[in-house]
Amino acid sequence: MQSLHKFLLFNVLACLGRNLSGSGIIGGGKAPADSMLYMASIQSNNKHVCGGFRISKDIVVTAARCDEFLRHLEKAKVVLSTHRLRSAMKTVKYIKKKCKHPSYENYTKGNDIMLLQVGGDEGMNVDVKTIALTDIKVEENKNCSVAGWGCTTPGGDTVDDLKVANVSIINLQDCKKKWPGLSADVICAGGNSTKRTLCKRDFGGPLVCDGKAVGVASYNECGNCINTNEPSIYTNISKLLPWINKVVMTNDWTDYVNETMAAITVLLLLFVLSGADGTYIVGGRDAAPQSRPYMASLQIRGRHICGGALVRQNFVLTAAHCELRTPYTVVLGANSLTANESTQQQFTAIRAIPNPNYDGHANDIMLLQLNGSAQLTEAVQVIPLKTGRLRTSSQCITAGWGDVGDNGTLPIRLQEVNVTTLPQRTCRKRWRSVPIPRTMVCGVGARVFQGFCSGDSGGPLVCDGAAAGVVSFSGRRCGDPRTPDVYTRVSSFREWITNVVNNN
Repeated sequence: MQSLHKFLLFNVLACLGRNLSGSGIIGGGKAPADSMLYMASIQSNNKHVCGGFRISKDIVVTAARCDEFLRHLEKAKVVLSTHRLRSAMKTVKYIKKKCKHPSYENYTKGNDIMLLQVGGDEGMNVDVKTIALTDIKVEENKNCSVAGWGCTTPGGDTVDDLKVANVSIINLQDCKKKWPGLSADVICAGGNSTKRTLCKRDFGGPLVCDGKAVGVASYNECGNCINTNEPSIYTNISKLLPWINKVVMTNDWTDYVNETMAAITVLLLLFVLSGADGTYIVGGRDAAPQSRPYMASLQIRGRHICGGALVRQNFVLTAAHCELRTPYTVVLGANSLTANESTQQQFTAIRAIPNPNYDGHANDIMLLQLNGSAQLTEAVQVIPLKTGRLRTSSQCITAGWGDVGDNGTLPIRLQEVNVTTLPQRTCRKRWRSVPIPRTMVCGVGARVFQGFCSGDSGGPLVCDGAAAGVVSFSGRRCGDPRTPDVYTRVSSFREWITNVVNNN
């Protein structure tokens, strides 16, 4: 997992500090040199196909609709830190992983956002230029900007020099009059006879207000920039920050599939099925069937996304960074998520209640209210909350259906691993600049690369038979003791948990 989260997302450099105008994106002008070097040109077969923007050294944000150009990742690349595409490709990166928002269907229905994890040669040792994200709501008539290498005329070619144009934010209700059926999770900007709008191949670029990215360019009239009177539509980043934080923080690239990874996954599954000693949860083992009856699998369209623990017959405890706008299916009583097990019970999460003090890093805890009460059986049980002080070097266990090899490989059965809790001072020293407050507890496995991994988020840390922690985040490599696994400390939130479950 990666330690990148709000600590990173809200403190990366914002490189745009001034408004720009000119003539000729549509209605824009050439971007000044050395400005907006967070901009990314996403290319396929050496041709610019979409815009994007860099939020960390190896993470680029773009539009989910751009995935149609990235079906063959071996032919794709991302060009960074330059304005002129043909003459000064200072930084070329290759796409290692991609993840579309799980609720994305098509760009007209919202959630048009995709994250790219990039890697490759840095070329001329160019400084990494990034742009900050923000959860602040942008107000009507706010003056912002949009940039890209897209066409400047309908049917024209992409341009060599980065173009930028000022646009104003349009009232969403007024925008809906022009765009019937418009999603509520978007921002409208431009148009209104300003002759400033997006055009083909600008999609995926950032809408920037006060030096921060507030939107992702999604679409406009027919996608062909003919009618510049109509506002362009941008995905609202503030609405999707929990999902962005989850992917970046947990390294949970569950939408990433390519032929190479699929082949590796098949080989690893065959290796496990043949009885070999694989790496589980990472470095753990199969949990005995029905030995963890409190475990919950949080799923979207049949795909496991996060873990959780049943703390009341109609409430599951999980991590706040697992919050999504699409309701989860909650599966209880499972050992295998692919087998048809008679022990399983399924519910819909009708309400997600993150801790009100969750800030993208600390207080990472959430309750999901189910649409019914679980029937308690041998395979489905409530877990008590830990009382009293959790001592250093406590011997605990965590479990989940997350990545078993730190490479996107999912397990056949529920996995578990032993965990030893660490002194707070030791954890803070190892994490260095990342804050580790008292509301967190840290743990490590007995061996190197042993601990939780992608997809285990939200699962419980169980000590003395009680829920003592909630899986929150770890380092770039799963189970690396140099960046210990971090859990939200349940005892710090007992009163809040009790109040929520008793009042709902």
